[in-house]
Amino acid sequence: MKPIKKEDKLYIQAFREIRSYIIRNGLKPGDLLPTEQEMSRTLGVSRNVLREAIKSMELMGMVQACPGRGTEVKEFSLDFVFQNVLFFNVAGEDEPVREMFGIRKMLELSYMRQAFRALGSSEVMKLHDCIRLMHETCHTDSLAFTEADREFHMTLFRPLGNSVLNSLMDAIWAVDTGFELEKKSPHLASTISKHEDIIRALEDYDYRAFARAMEMHFSSGKYTASDSFEEY
Repeated sequence: MKPIKKEDKLYIQAFREIRSYIIRNGLKPGDLLPTEQEMSRTLGVSRNVLREAIKSMELMGMVQACPGRGTEVKEFSLDFVFQNVLFFNVAGEDEPVREMFGIRKMLELSYMRQAFRALGSSEVMKLHDCIRLMHETCHTDSLAFTEADREFHMTLFRPLGNSVLNSLMDAIWAVDTGFELEKKSPHLASTISKHEDIIRALEDYDYRAFARAMEMHFSSGKYTASDSFEEY
């Protein structure tokens, strides 16, 4: 680590220098950072500044404090990064949320051919379980319905093993779940048949029908109109 200059906020510079240290030294999950005393001396900052930098890294899921051991590097997770970036960029704003619906639409339609080839009978069974929960909750529990809807779509693409895709979709769902829930609730039941069409095409191993069902799912409602809260 290098002594930092008094240009930017000190804790931000300390954050960047510690991050560079982790990368340069190839630290792996579970590896320890130097002691607080060593880092404070090397960086030329106070303990308070250093702790602020470490706390920022903890909040981003990069490191964690382990009592009796020190500060260790955590396994990198895009889930945490995407969810926090999206949360802070859409908080209180409708338009960014609706733009995210468009992003999710493009992601699913772009990867649907690969998903069709990768899905097996166990995934189709999970999709049926999701549909059952959607039927049971569409009029009584909007949050439970949305969770079943989320799991349906995540199940479609999980077999691809694309961690970035899964993390980004999950982050978008995390924002979507509570967005205008009361306004969306009256429309939940109308989406079920379109999900059933997707399953039917998978069971028939008919890609054209599958692609058509996916496109129909995203052809109206909240994916096309800025003032719509329809789910279908």
